[in-house]
Amino acid sequence: MWCLRGGTAGQEEPREEERTMIVNAQIRPYRCRTRTVGIRQRVAANHSSEMSAPLRRAVVLVLCAALFLVVACGQFLHWRIMKGSLVVEQLQSVSSDLAVENMDLLARRARLMSPEHVEAVAAVRFDLHEPGKDQVHRL
Repeated sequence: MWCLRGGTAGQEEPREEERTMIVNAQIRPYRCRTRTVGIRQRVAANHSSEMSAPLRRAVVLVLCAALFLVVACGQFLHWRIMKGSLVVEQLQSVSSDLAVENMDLLARRARLMSPEHVEAVAAVRFDLHEPGKDQVHRL
């Protein structure tokens, strides 16, 4: 037994559609309240999008100055990079020259420290030579 609005205890059970309608009778969907546009806003909205001559001149001047600064900074950075690459090339050239000179010095040191060269220098400096057959050896 159901007892709904205005119903009595002896009535039969309402159908599903009736029950939904009665339960949702007080519920409204949410609607966002929008403000109406005032007169001043309407006038401003209808304003043309053209710029005045002084404003246009100022915008063009600012854009030209910005473009000039960007190009000038780009050229300055390009100059710095090229100068740096020139220094790197010079240092690489010096490094390769030093590497060649180091190789020559290592080869010369190897020749000077070779046993043949040491014997030759000692023979000249101290008059050392191998004894002949007819020489007497004393120890």
